[in-house]
Amino acid sequence: MVRATGRARAERGTREARARRRESSEGGSRDEDAAATTATTSGRETGARETETAARTREGNDEEGRAGVEGEETAGRDGEEEGRGGDGDAREGDALTGEELDVLKANTTGTKHVRGMGMNGHVMLEATTSSGDGRGGDQPPAKARKIVAAPKGLGPHAMKNVPSSVLDESERKLRRPKVQTHEVYGLLRAHYDLGDIDRESLKELPSYDDKNWYFCAYTDDPKTGEKVKHEYVAKVHNGMDSSGVSRGVLAAQERIIGYLAAHGVEVPNVVKSKLAMYTTPGPNGTVNLVSEGTPGAKREFCTRVTFLASNQVAHTMRVLTYVRGKTIVQVPMPHSIDFVRRSGLFVGQVCHALSKWPTPKEMEIQQDRRELGDAVTLPYVEQHAMCWKVLTSRSRLWDLRFFMDVQHFMTDLIMRELFEDETRIMMCNTVFNAFKHLVLPVADKLRIGILHNDLNEQNIIALESGPDPVKFPANVKFAAIDFGDVVVSWRVNEIAVACAYCALDKEDPVHDMSMMLAGIQSVYPLTPLEMRVLPCLIAARLVTSLIMGMYSYHMQIVGEQNDHASDAAAGQANSNADPSGEPASADTPRGNVYVLTTQKSAWTALTRILTVGAETMFKRFIIDAYSEGSSVVVPQAAGYPA
Repeated sequence: MVRATGRARAERGTREARARRRESSEGGSRDEDAAATTATTSGRETGARETETAARTREGNDEEGRAGVEGEETAGRDGEEEGRGGDGDAREGDALTGEELDVLKANTTGTKHVRGMGMNGHVMLEATTSSGDGRGGDQPPAKARKIVAAPKGLGPHAMKNVPSSVLDESERKLRRPKVQTHEVYGLLRAHYDLGDIDRESLKELPSYDDKNWYFCAYTDDPKTGEKVKHEYVAKVHNGMDSSGVSRGVLAAQERIIGYLAAHGVEVPNVVKSKLAMYTTPGPNGTVNLVSEGTPGAKREFCTRVTFLASNQVAHTMRVLTYVRGKTIVQVPMPHSIDFVRRSGLFVGQVCHALSKWPTPKEMEIQQDRRELGDAVTLPYVEQHAMCWKVLTSRSRLWDLRFFMDVQHFMTDLIMRELFEDETRIMMCNTVFNAFKHLVLPVADKLRIGILHNDLNEQNIIALESGPDPVKFPANVKFAAIDFGDVVVSWRVNEIAVACAYCALDKEDPVHDMSMMLAGIQSVYPLTPLEMRVLPCLIAARLVTSLIMGMYSYHMQIVGEQNDHASDAAAGQANSNADPSGEPASADTPRGNVYVLTTQKSAWTALTRILTVGAETMFKRFIIDAYSEGSSVVVPQAAGYPA
């Protein structure tokens, strides 16, 4: 049909030109002859193009077993482009071709304003920040083009194939809070009854996708009349967690904090605001907001305050008590073996406590027993079921179940020449391939549960109220903070995350990880299958931290460039807007250096882990963990098994 249409157009063009030539005057015959020649040539070229397009379309359709394409001139060309996009999707893990790189480069170079995803379905930065030397249009090095793997979903028609975890992480970068210190101070004064808030004590703390402020407030002691100091942290959540269904995740986080506290784990307390609400029990663990005076209504105080920032993005703020102490990274190096084992014991306590959270099957049994007169109440069971359901539906890139999606961000960094080290690219691809062949085939056999999911060296606190971590490392008391990444996932991931960050800045990272594992296993034993996949999961977490740290840093530099004028003005009006106490310079955006904290040490740790190899790590974990496990003292008062 397409071929016939092209031939007919060519013949019709020739006939019309001849007719015009006969009707024209002798003086204008030369112009008409040229027009006839042009029309004939155009018609023939059109027909030839359509014939070639139809042939290519017919070949593609024969391969796919579909009927031929009929209709407009562009049908064959569109079908051919879609076929190329489909082939690219099917080649998961293969190297990108030069043509695919051209497509990616064309869609990522010079972009000024991007809302999360590019038109070709992969993650895009918001501006050309690749090298700063005007090479935005150059292709990456030839070897890098061969090394980088093509994640599934790349292509001009692949937007529907973009994983939800990639969309979630991309949107978080765009909706990071842009809130100044004076705004937080106003919200605290308006919605919380904390006493006299010390305005000068407000100081921004390091954070990833949220924003945190330390501050202190003073109240009068009712007995002595003296001022009592209280320390808090005000946390302004990312726009993703502050809107829609994601607000249920914040409620689940608070329940998990309370659950761990009830099981003897040191955690911060959530502070209630002075905003009151009246609720009645709703279906499936939810509550209904009702007016005051409604029969059966319960008066509660809100734990979160949602507000609209100056950029018209809704954010939720909540206040938690400040846990005083030193993070693990602040404890002087090198860490003693007793200290490492003790930190592993704490991780095991967290795992053991969360393993008691009832699974959906256990909740069904509890509901049946309740009907038979069991003491477990329906609201308790339904609230736990609701938390599980909310966290199960959460797609977080930092959940190792979605580790393969990190390839999208690595590809984008390579295309922008922000990640050009060929050796490191090959290291990352090695981990991706190992995860694909070692972990994914046994994923359905790994235990599932609720995880903190971020027990890194910044989120485990050696309590100031306990023994000195240097003088008495075997008796240190720890606390866990930052529950922003809680998920339902493989339980072994909790151990993998803790061990990955334990490997940083260590001469023999495998030995230190083995010592931490000894402490963990004394409280929370792993299955043989979990021990087998643990080395790969540790490497996967390091790769995630490295790639996403680079990506987040460059995205936030772009944000500072777009907003530095307003930030600088706010900084002049409020010297505490910057953690250093100095307003940001208008021409020197610094980005969020916190997201690069582990870059140097993590590359070193990953290099050593890959050099040792997964099989050797597995053997050393077994030998060291079981040989050292007997020397770990488990606190019986906390209710943990001996």
